[in-house]
Amino acid sequence: MIPLISIVGRPNVGKSTLFNRLVGLRQSIIYSEPGSTRDLIVNTFNIDNKKFKLVDSGGFDKDKGHYPTLIREKIFHIIKKSNLIILLLDGKNGLQDEDREILELIIKEKKDFVPVVNKIDSKEFNDNISEFYKLGLKDFITLSAEHNRNIMQLRNFISLKFKQNKDVENLDADDSIAKIAIIGKPNVGKSTLINKLANEDISIVSEIAGTTRDTVNIELIRNDRKYIFIDTAGLRRKNKINEKVEYYSTSRAIDTIERSNIIIFLVDSQFGPSKQDAKILNFIKRNNKAIILGINKSDLLPKELNKPDIIIEKAFQFFPQINYAIPLVLSALKGKNVSKVYKIIDSLSANLKARININKFNKFLQNLIQKSQAPVDKGRRLKLYYATQLFGEPPSFVLHCNFAKNIPNTYRKFLERSIRKEFGFFGVSIKLSFKTTRNE
Repeated sequence: MIPLISIVGRPNVGKSTLFNRLVGLRQSIIYSEPGSTRDLIVNTFNIDNKKFKLVDSGGFDKDKGHYPTLIREKIFHIIKKSNLIILLLDGKNGLQDEDREILELIIKEKKDFVPVVNKIDSKEFNDNISEFYKLGLKDFITLSAEHNRNIMQLRNFISLKFKQNKDVENLDADDSIAKIAIIGKPNVGKSTLINKLANEDISIVSEIAGTTRDTVNIELIRNDRKYIFIDTAGLRRKNKINEKVEYYSTSRAIDTIERSNIIIFLVDSQFGPSKQDAKILNFIKRNNKAIILGINKSDLLPKELNKPDIIIEKAFQFFPQINYAIPLVLSALKGKNVSKVYKIIDSLSANLKARININKFNKFLQNLIQKSQAPVDKGRRLKLYYATQLFGEPPSFVLHCNFAKNIPNTYRKFLERSIRKEFGFFGVSIKLSFKTTRNE
């Protein structure tokens, strides 16, 4: 069992800063505008070789608007599921009515919690600390998440809280868990897809484009296999980024692509692919990621246009640079073909880690080069002496040949396509490096 610990509090008390401090990553967006965190941001961290799951929730706000209502529903949901709640209070601005409401909700659900007063480095802290005793609580942990003060005290509290729990899971050293980022323009259905995959509402699903600003991690177990799905904010064109928060969201989405090994790239079937989609896919390809090309919202297409083969063919005509991607026409909302996502991910994970018989690989390449119109440089026809496969992901090979510098890009792509077809590296990028080994 991995204990679930959630950080709750009103807007702008420093929840995301504390989350990032405990997790050790700058995952949650830190911005002074209240309400920057809208979704449940999830990641794992460890204390004394024990693994914990940490949730950063949105700010609890009494406002009746669209987003505050959705955020409160998420907070209610995560409080009920949590094993421990960090009730974060603001030492700079003092006690507020929302603090009392959150505490009442926690007590009503009979949940274990620890009251934590943040921002002890502010000059107002000493004047405000006495106010928090009006909550009827005695023991507080006081800290500064921003300046890393007393964070160890909170970690020690968590460690002691679960010390006697023998069911707490030790650190999992298995790096083979697939990390899947769901990428696409705003309102293409990323949150809906991750919710369907998780079978519970984790991300906020809204018809208002750009609802998801943070990356939302969720670890799922299916048939005893672990998957980490990451729902990212919609990637917009640079001249469309008006808010500072959306700038950070876009940067975080790009960072997420770099940290993932499998990308589910979603395209809206109603509007079709765009130049912005192509630019994002170029970035994904440059980072050598395995790709599932998900063509979403197929349920909204008229019957005469809802023909998967034609849809896929047109998509690859627009995206020739990722012709190795695994295509999937789906409807995240209706659940159509969503169950196939796991099977494809398993296949891609195997392809990413595949090691092939190097003797067989060398024989194949020798025959391929001899039978093809191999390039010529200064009167010399390309010769392959031997090839080796490197360790790691994606599949990477070094081809030792008589000249490497002037091999045309078209021939390099021909070799890549031939290798993929022969050895089944469908859906994954292949890295080919050429090295001049000897002179003739």
